[in-house]
Amino acid sequence: MLRRGSGDRAGDPLDVRDRKRGALTVGDGELVVLLGASGQGKTQWVRSLVGLGDGFERCHAFGAALTKDRVPEVLSLVPQNDGVFLSDTVWDNVYAPRHVAPCQRSHAVDALDLVGLSERAAEPVANLGVGARRRVALARAVARRRPVLVVDGELDPVIWGFWSSLLGQMSWLRGVLVTASTADPVAWRADSAALIDDGVVVGQGPLSELAASRDPQVKAVMAWVTP
Repeated sequence: MLRRGSGDRAGDPLDVRDRKRGALTVGDGELVVLLGASGQGKTQWVRSLVGLGDGFERCHAFGAALTKDRVPEVLSLVPQNDGVFLSDTVWDNVYAPRHVAPCQRSHAVDALDLVGLSERAAEPVANLGVGARRRVALARAVARRRPVLVVDGELDPVIWGFWSSLLGQMSWLRGVLVTASTADPVAWRADSAALIDDGVVVGQGPLSELAASRDPQVKAVMAWVTP
């Protein structure tokens, strides 16, 4: 469904068992965690996926090249720094954030309800804590109703508490990619994890299989990300 490849044969499926390197795949209906220690290039990798860095030409989605003009049709991004405007209301940040075309009003209403912020829609985002601001950024992405959701960084733990239920209410969503610095419960429950080392994905598979791998690069990353 979504693929970014950077090996000798761009787009090769990546699996630690066949030792292929440098690609990541999000299959239909999957939650994939891009996992690596701080400073190993997760944010840069995500930026390249959404067309803001090197390697963009190696991205594919739904069987076709993910050109820059296709990104708004395919991807919604929750950036690491949230990208919310503190002086604007929660509603304005979700429905019509600055420099972005408004979404459908009903979609914004539904998104705020999904993340539990409906009652705070009229408040300035500055009134919210860090976790709630992340939920505003998530609601903004969800309200666009694109098939792939990319979350760079941790979400409010409250959200992860009912994530499965939330996913069940987003029928348009086909796949989720999340970045993380530690192998937390979300990573262990994910369909697969992709380990990143110095900007290169060195292995992808269920975290239990990665943890049992004897591959030296995979073992090195696991040593950094496993609490």
